[in-house]
Amino acid sequence: MIAVGPFFPRFSHLRARLSAAIGAACALCNGPAPAGRLCFGCTRDVRHSMRYHPWRCARCALALPAPGPCPDCADQTPSLEKVIAAFDYIYPADSLILRYKNARQFQLAAAFAALAVDAIQLQSPGGCPPWPAETPLIPIPGSQRSLRRRGFNPAGEFASRLGRLLSMPVLHSLLYREPDHLKQSTLNRRQRRANTAHLYYCARNIRLPYAVLVDDVLTTGSTLNTAARALKAAGARRVSAVVIARTPCVARDDPETIGLPDSLSAHDRSDHN
Repeated sequence: MIAVGPFFPRFSHLRARLSAAIGAACALCNGPAPAGRLCFGCTRDVRHSMRYHPWRCARCALALPAPGPCPDCADQTPSLEKVIAAFDYIYPADSLILRYKNARQFQLAAAFAALAVDAIQLQSPGGCPPWPAETPLIPIPGSQRSLRRRGFNPAGEFASRLGRLLSMPVLHSLLYREPDHLKQSTLNRRQRRANTAHLYYCARNIRLPYAVLVDDVLTTGSTLNTAARALKAAGARRVSAVVIARTPCVARDDPETIGLPDSLSAHDRSDHN
């Protein structure tokens, strides 16, 4: 007999507690893993490049091919103080992003949040977040087209999970997106700058000493920087960001080149920054 009525939530809660107690299958290797996380080996593999790549932009977390200026920060005036990324958008972690966004595997948001907390603690003295207490997390809003297609906002789901782990408030209704803009994944770098110039806005004034934007994948920084400018125009004094993944440094000398990894441009038709 199928449980219905008031009993169903009770059984759902028991199922969640049982899963937490006995663990679950790792999303990458299907081996045993703590509930809501990857196994130890896959966690190590996914975050290896983010931890050990020799050259990386201190502001936007871009892995650089050699020491020198960051191409993403050099050709714009960054509005963000710092970006913390859980991992680089490379094999094998790129498949997790595609499954999360396009196959509606919502449970991966918990694993992403756990990896992001590890990255935040690694870069913070004493393991505490590098922003004041009660700083809000503000997810990047998705387009109406992507929300209808997916049924959820990947940045919003990730922000909710991250907020629980860090005990930070999540403001889902502070930042708004203008409709009828082109998808970022179809544009080259120059077009991305123009497409996001006035893409986001706040519907009210805010008095925040610090705000943290949250998104899924950071590509060129156009979206996050535009959103940060909107928050500052509304009253936020300082803005940083946390993202699930940072795309690698691809062909960036030609502004007409779309410049995304093959796996992303071929499979993911979503809105990326």
